[in-house]
Amino acid sequence: MFKSSKKKEDSYVCTLDSEVQEKATKELNEDPKTRLLEVKNLKTRLEKVPGLQPRTDVQFLLRFLRARKFDQERTFQLVKNYYDIRLHFPDIFSDLKPTRVRHVFDDGVFEVLKHRDKDGCRIVIFRPEAWDPERYPIIDLLKVVYVLLAKVLEEEVIQVNGVHLISYFSSLTLKQVSQLTPSLAKFFISTIQDVLPMRLKRYDIVKEPALFDVVWAILKPFMKEKLLGRIFLNGDKLDKLHATIQPEFLPSDLGGKLPKHSNKDLIESLLASDAQFEEDNKFGFVKMNVNSDTSVSKSGDADMQGLGGTFKKLEI
Repeated sequence: MFKSSKKKEDSYVCTLDSEVQEKATKELNEDPKTRLLEVKNLKTRLEKVPGLQPRTDVQFLLRFLRARKFDQERTFQLVKNYYDIRLHFPDIFSDLKPTRVRHVFDDGVFEVLKHRDKDGCRIVIFRPEAWDPERYPIIDLLKVVYVLLAKVLEEEVIQVNGVHLISYFSSLTLKQVSQLTPSLAKFFISTIQDVLPMRLKRYDIVKEPALFDVVWAILKPFMKEKLLGRIFLNGDKLDKLHATIQPEFLPSDLGGKLPKHSNKDLIESLLASDAQFEEDNKFGFVKMNVNSDTSVSKSGDADMQGLGGTFKKLEI
């Protein structure tokens, strides 16, 4: 399902079928006749950024162009944000690869469904009930979000159709919530909105308890109106969720007919892709002027000054 990122720039073959290609043309301004020219123009601009050694293969840059509807200026900024945040958060991104967070996958905190929703979006499920904050910090969850979505976004059809997130909050605890500081919340939301080349089309929150109000109060200030308009607080009612994907394709805890984690092959594919992430980690800004005093602690918190400096650099 997922493909290696190591490809020659002149070997690109579009994998979109005619229906998805038409959607890309209408919604994303993608023209098959000028697609490679758009990539070339973006590559030329990126290669002029002082100190930046970017990936410039077609497969990589296309996902950024699609995420910003082939607007060159907005795409250029998105790629810079992508590398800038890596520069300023070495505790998250240094040697980041799937097996570094295997324990999170083993606990079943995340799941990617085999079937897509009615709009063709890839569905990713987050279950904090499976996370024990006394064993590892929330920062490990942020690492998983990054590597998992990075892998999902290699699919060209998902670059066009988008991603559908579902968070199942039924057993949310105070110990878990206490690790979500405003600084980490800002990092998480900014990563989704302004760093990853992703079209987040829908985010369903289900079975949320009263304690979720605290989480919402921390996250909401950092959300743009566009993201807010795509978040649905469902409570115990799953009819709106079921309207987006048939229950027979959902796990049992979401009112479906499948067992949880019935698509383990996909996660195993991700865990076997360390070499790909190691290759990707070679790209970025050359000078890593990192102050160890601003590193993320084992508790999952981070120095507010370090975070503040980073977000001033990101144009969000």
